[in-house]
Amino acid sequence: MVIRLNGSIQRMDKVKEISLIGILAAVNIASRIALQALPNIKPVTSIIIISVMVFGLAFGIKLTLVTTLVSNMYLGMGIWTFFQILAWIVICFLTQCIVDIYRHRNKQPPLIIMAIFSFLMGYVFGFIVSLDQFVVGGFPLFIVYYSAGLLFDTFHAVGNFFFYIIGAPLLLKVLKQK
Repeated sequence: MVIRLNGSIQRMDKVKEISLIGILAAVNIASRIALQALPNIKPVTSIIIISVMVFGLAFGIKLTLVTTLVSNMYLGMGIWTFFQILAWIVICFLTQCIVDIYRHRNKQPPLIIMAIFSFLMGYVFGFIVSLDQFVVGGFPLFIVYYSAGLLFDTFHAVGNFFFYIIGAPLLLKVLKQK
């Protein structure tokens, strides 16, 4: 695995990569289970965004797969599992695009820009996950389901913003030392 820190390229060995994925996935899984009573308010999306910023797209996708599959073993598997994975992978791709734009300018994305991005990703996630209803019942069911879920997408977006603002300075510092 290749990591770019401040423009320099470093290699991460497989053991370290698996360990970091395991640790971050454990935090994500534990937070999804422990905070399941709170509607869509979890640090998972922010942690995935931060992991892509530090370790790259492939790492973020691996973290997404482990987090979603293992946590859904506890929370319930269904067609939505595929759409949750798809949503977080899209978020990984979008994060990588932003990081690449800033890297091209030899800069790091500002905290507030990424916090706003995290906020918007709450709505991206909700839209993509709602597509499962399009598969099940077509466009009318999708519209009703998506509209009914906008409040929960807002909870997700606001939670992402605050989790990013609070967690990113610490996580970025810790993860960049790895």
